[in-house]
Amino acid sequence: MTPRPLCAWQPLCAVGLLTHRAAVRDSSPAVGGARRVRRPAALRQAARAASILLLLLAIAGCSGLGNDAYDTNDSVPPGDPPFTALADSWVIDNARALRPDTAREADAVCRRLQSDRVAEVVVLIQPGVKHPEDYATHYGRWLKLGRKGLSGEGGNNGLVWLIRPDAQEKMTYSRGRGLPRLTSSQLVDIMNQAKEYFNFNNYDEGVKVLVRETDATLRGLSEKKGDAS
Repeated sequence: MTPRPLCAWQPLCAVGLLTHRAAVRDSSPAVGGARRVRRPAALRQAARAASILLLLLAIAGCSGLGNDAYDTNDSVPPGDPPFTALADSWVIDNARALRPDTAREADAVCRRLQSDRVAEVVVLIQPGVKHPEDYATHYGRWLKLGRKGLSGEGGNNGLVWLIRPDAQEKMTYSRGRGLPRLTSSQLVDIMNQAKEYFNFNNYDEGVKVLVRETDATLRGLSEKKGDAS
């Protein structure tokens, strides 16, 4: 959800290590009186071009030009529904699929995760989304989800759960870079716990399981991080 940094590390700069050797006429005798044979002009030009190409690649690597751009796209993907602002709940049900008590229960779990500085989690039930990965990621950026600050210091700790009731693949997630310990495998495990409820249109139980398992996983990772420090 948070834009990727320009470059977390830079490759070893090779500028200055690469040299471009122009062909120099050498008329001095070599060992045994033989003269050094010059390479053909075409071969010399090819070698020169290769050296220049390597030099340009090295410059690009050292300046970060070869890395992905800093992605700040927070716009709605073309053809998808408008984003919904957070109001008084971390659970947004634009499909009216949940009972009020389910939404309150799930919201309470998300609020505790935020107040305990574990993560900021949003559950969005939204029909009509055709680009789920981009929609979830851009939505998190649009909300400015996650604590402010460096990812390594607990910032950018947002997580979006997008649920599409009118799609075959109903669940999509997007996590902030401040949750590196939350792996894709763990997120898929959470989805597997809830998917049967969603597949049978039982959104109340599906959301309860989704939020409960997310809470347990994130708190487990937070405790392990605390023990390690």
